[in-house]
Amino acid sequence: MPLSNYSLIELKADTLINNFNCGDDKDDADLNDFLFSKAKYYSSELLATTYILEDKTSTIAYYSIFNDSLTIEESNFNSKNALKKFLSNLVSHPKRHLKNIPAIKIGRLAVSKDKKRQGIGEKIIDFIISFSIDHNTNCACKLITVDAYKKSLGFYEKMGFIYLSDKDKNEDTRQMFLDLTPYLNAEIQ
Repeated sequence: MPLSNYSLIELKADTLINNFNCGDDKDDADLNDFLFSKAKYYSSELLATTYILEDKTSTIAYYSIFNDSLTIEESNFNSKNALKKFLSNLVSHPKRHLKNIPAIKIGRLAVSKDKKRQGIGEKIIDFIISFSIDHNTNCACKLITVDAYKKSLGFYEKMGFIYLSDKDKNEDTRQMFLDLTPYLNAEIQ
């Protein structure tokens, strides 16, 4: 589904937010509440930038992003060898001393309940990937991170995100990331 039928705007203090509802469960209520009561504050405090996808009458989707780093701690892994293997897959430099990998975090991503399963979330992820790659010339960004709600895990898996560890398997959210290196390498070739 092309997004050309919609407008993508950055949320500002004076932006009027059209009707939006991504659903009725607890996680959806949190996402709805963020858009209407917290997103403008986060923007004014430089905590997150929110973008709204809308048509003429309603908000179709929104997402918030901010700078992040994925902290690599031994406690996230079953052994020191597991940590070393993880780092060797992520960082090609032989002195894998980095413990914080630069990233952009998806703080929130929600699609209106009447527009779900139409490819809009996938298009937003593609846009965030392109945005991250474009901005790599100004500020390094190796990963896109997200703390995904349980009901969204399959979506992020389908988009290529992987879990940092299994330690948060029984939590309400799981830390996931997408390595941008394959996308950057594809652009170079």
